[in-house]
Formats: sequence, C-alpha cells, structure tokens
Amino acid sequence: SKAANIIPTKTGAAYLRSIWLRAEKNTLTIMATDSNIEFSGSYTAEVMQNGLVGVNGRNFVDLLRKLSSGVPISLSLEEGSGNLLISQKGTRNYKLPTNDSVWFQNFSIFPEDNPVVWSGDYLAELIDKISYCIADDESKDAIGCLFINPTESGHIDACGLNGHQFAMLRFLHDELHAMLPENGILIQRKYLGEMKKWLGTDEIE
Repeated sequence: SKAANIIPTKTGAAYLRSIWLRAEKNTLTIMATDSNIEFSGSYTAEVMQNGLVGVNGRNFVDLLRKLSSGVPISLSLEEGSGNLLISQKGTRNYKLPTNDSVWFQNFSIFPEDNPVVWSGDYLAELIDKISYCIADDESKDAIGCLFINPTESGHIDACGLNGHQFAMLRFLHDELHAMLPENGILIQRKYLGEMKKWLGTDEIE
C-alpha cells in the first residue's frame, strides 16, 4: 500500500506505474517510484530462487487487498509467459502480466555511514505546524518549500512562508545541526505530504 501511494494511477511510463519485486537472501524488497519519490521496503520471506520482476502496481495491490489477512501467500513466475502467479494456501490462484526487468532502474541506496537519528512524531508535528504557511504553487520556488536552517546559536529553524503568512519552529538537535549545510535545505510541499503518510512514533534516520 505504501508503494502504491506514490505511483501514477493512469499516466506515465509502465516503469513508473509498476511495483518492482526483488527476491534475494531471504528478503523480498518492494520498490516503487513516480520519478521524484522512491519507496523501498524490505521484508522477510522464504526465497526459493532469486529474481526481479515488475508488475502493475494498482492491480497488484488491489488483488492483495482481496486476500485473507494474515495468511501467507506464494509468488512465482510462470514458465514461458513470465506471468506472476499469486496463490494463498492453494485455494486462491491469480495471474498478473509482468514487465521485463530490463526496464528497471536502480533505486537510491540509503547511506549507512553516520546516520542522524530523529523522532518521527516530532517531525510529523513540525510538518503540521508549518505546512499551512507553505504555498501550494510549485512554481513559487522557495515559498513553496519548508526551509530548515541551522543557526549560529546552535538551534535549527524550520520555516514556512507563503507570501502573507509566516511560521517558524525553533528546536535543538546537535547531530542534525552538524549535518545540515550552512545555507539550510528546502523541501517542497508535495514531499511533506508523502512523509506524513509514514511518519509515526518510531525513530527515523
């Protein structure tokens, strides 16, 4: 469901409307992108054979929602056609056409060196308090963004300005302050909404 949230529903290349499944090392990695945002989630699975395949994201997710919750499913490729076969306890069997893995483009790898840990619910609260002051128009450049700026006092200012409203939240986070560039960063409003969908009480990196 998280992967399907970001893929285009009708327009765009088949690559962008696909959910990509990679099976290797007892892990199933689910990936999707709209060319701006990438989602990648890795989940424990019993992998009999490594492989990579793409499938229409909406059709795949809609089908999975119809299956019984909590009951394991089996994914395999049909010999010859290469269709994705989905079965659940042998009582339900489905078949979906797939996209050739030649269309797959590598996703960004999250850097493992020196990550900064932050509170997910605090970031969600920050977005709630600032986003009403961020312009909806993407052509408005900086005023359509959340501005996160490290100050000389050691604080971090999170700001939103839409031309007639301004909001700022100031907080302390030494590790994040040290990581941010001197001139701060801008995050477009459309990305903040996607972030809010998965931010929770867990810590984030």
